[in-house]
Order: sequence, then structure tokens, then C-alpha cells
Amino acid sequence: MSKRNRTMTDHAKRVLTAFIAVPLLVAAVLVAPFWALTIVIMGATLLAVHEFYAMLRPPVSKAIVVVTDLLIVCLFLSLLRTEMLFIALLPFFTMSVLTVFLFTYRKDQRKSGDLGRILIGPFYICLPLLFFLLIAGLPRGKTWILFILAVIFAGDTGSFYVGRWLGKHKLTPISPGKTWEGSVGGLLANGISAAIFGSLFFPALSLISVVVLGIGLGISGQVGDLAESLLKRISNIKDSGTVLPGHGGLLDRIDSLLFAIPVLYLYLSL
Repeated sequence: MSKRNRTMTDHAKRVLTAFIAVPLLVAAVLVAPFWALTIVIMGATLLAVHEFYAMLRPPVSKAIVVVTDLLIVCLFLSLLRTEMLFIALLPFFTMSVLTVFLFTYRKDQRKSGDLGRILIGPFYICLPLLFFLLIAGLPRGKTWILFILAVIFAGDTGSFYVGRWLGKHKLTPISPGKTWEGSVGGLLANGISAAIFGSLFFPALSLISVVVLGIGLGISGQVGDLAESLLKRISNIKDSGTVLPGHGGLLDRIDSLLFAIPVLYLYLSL
């Protein structure tokens, strides 16, 4: 298969996956009760953390993976009891990893940098997705969830196509495929989608404030995208996984959201 035909096939897979996955996600947000949405997000978190650990070299020990999985389950299920219980569980992610290292140190000699990368994984992925659920539990929270999904997905789409058609100036050596033109196109798409969504569902908010919020989420999302590109470059891999045809792994699809969700949560808190 020629390079052009392969590119067209990958693009078709990308579009088809989006057409299937996005409606399912929107339906889960709108229809599913909070406990069911929590289970869905918990499953996504487990998959994303596994993809993150699969990037690391040398491989993460099975003991750390199992303990982390158990902590993630406890972390998300704690939201069904009380919102703030999860704070007490967060230190255990660090404590458990260090405890495993205490008893396996001679067998698994790692540098401090390797240890830091293992520790950062759950916090990098779990905390934003916890905030995702906390936002969903707020008044009109599900509408805000749809807002951030619309803004970020519009930005990703705008950045992809504008960069593909007009991109000439490289944004960063970390991700050679990213261009300044694509970045600007993504931010324009962020602002336009935020304006449309805000005028329809948040008419009490000023249009300028909603657009500024959308662009702020877009900037955060682009930084999140580049951050995951950095992780993949360090690990010398192209995609975090293969679960989403045309998109790669789940982490490849939610990397922008991971950086944008805390920004929206802070906005709503203030």
C-alpha cells in the first residue's frame, strides 16, 4: 500500500472512530447516573494508566501495577460515598510505590528519574479525571462537561486540519507534526465552539468571558497534547496504544483533556 493510500485509510479510521465514540461518550454523560459514569471514567483511567506504564523502560513491576489498579478503584469508588474522601487516598499512590521499592530494590535497580516517572503517572491521569466527575456533580455540571468536550474536540479537529492544509512553521521539535498554523487554527476553533455553546446553554454569561474561557482551555489542551508527545518521544514510541483505530491509545485521545479539565474546575470553583 502506498504512503498516500495508507494515510487516507488512517484518516478514514480516525473519522469513523470519532463518529462512533463521541456520541457514546455524550450519551454516557447525559443519560448515565453518577455511579455508572464513575465506573466508566474509572475504567478509562485504568486503561490510560496501563498505557502510561507500558511506555516506561525498564518495565514497571507487576506489583506496582496491581497496587496502583487497586488504589485507582478505591479512589473512584470513594466518590460514591463522599467527594472529599479521595484526598485521603492520594498519598497512598506514593507510599505504595516506595514500599514496593523497599522490598525489591536489589532486584530492580532504578534511577531516581525512573522512580519519578512511575510516581507521576497516576497523578497525571487520575486527578484530572477525578475533577471530571466532580464537575459532573455540580449544578449544571453535565452541561459544563459537554462544554469542555465540545471545545477541546473542536480545537483538536481545527488544529489537525488547519495544520494539515496550511501548516508550514514547526511549533516544537518535540512533535514535528505540530505547526504554528495548526495551533492558531485550533484556538480559533476553541473560541468559536465556546461562543456557540455558551450562547445556547449559558446565555447569562458574557460572550467574551465564555470565549476567553474556551481559548484558555484550548491553550491548556495544546500543552497537554505536547506533554504527552514528550512522554512518547522519551519512550521512543508513536502511539500510547491501539485501542482507538486512527487515534492510537486512549491516552492519545484524552491528553488535551487532562490539562484542560483542572482549568475548568478552577474556573467553576472561583
